[in-house]
Amino acid sequence: MVRKDKIKVVCTGLMVALFILVSITGASYADVVNPGEKTIPYSYQIANIQDYPDYVLILHGTPNPSLEVLNSSEFSFYKLSTCSIYAVPSSVYQEVQVNQMNDTRVSEFLNNDSRVARSDLELEGLYDTINEGNSLESALTLLKIRSIQGNTLNIQKEKIIYTYSNGQRIEKPFQNQNQTPEPPVIGQSWDFYLYFVVLPLLALAVILFILIRRRSS
Repeated sequence: MVRKDKIKVVCTGLMVALFILVSITGASYADVVNPGEKTIPYSYQIANIQDYPDYVLILHGTPNPSLEVLNSSEFSFYKLSTCSIYAVPSSVYQEVQVNQMNDTRVSEFLNNDSRVARSDLELEGLYDTINEGNSLESALTLLKIRSIQGNTLNIQKEKIIYTYSNGQRIEKPFQNQNQTPEPPVIGQSWDFYLYFVVLPLLALAVILFILIRRRSS
């Protein structure tokens, strides 16, 4: 009986260790970019934040940031995070000293306090992963506050600005809040075609040539 208990304990320990290993490996793998691809830096900016001087706009997400006070500057965050924006009356922000709270208290305050206005708009930290030959360099989404009423913050995506390696900037308006406008493809890098298209095709041609010569000899 004792032996069976020991076996159960060992098996449980192995399962826990395996779960932890898989979790760590999965998170690490998500950060890996495949050969021939690149990630596009993604940032946001609130266009009319100056129209709401009586509020403190806060970015809060999972797994981070816990609390980031926003201003009119561009902002970005960890590519695997999902974030939301909250509006806290300046007087309340100072009264409860939000910046002195730990992560747990910040989350509870932002999600439960009736004085906090919350947006249902979820922001993603990663725009996309594309091939290295694409000249797209970055993406910036402009947000606009429509209203702050009670505990509801109405903020929407206005447009996205794509920047390319040649310095060109192209703006695309959001027709649908759940669908990001596709970027135009402007110029492809010759290096991409050389390393990931031309050379593999040449290598394949050489291998086929050798195989054919061997069969015919």
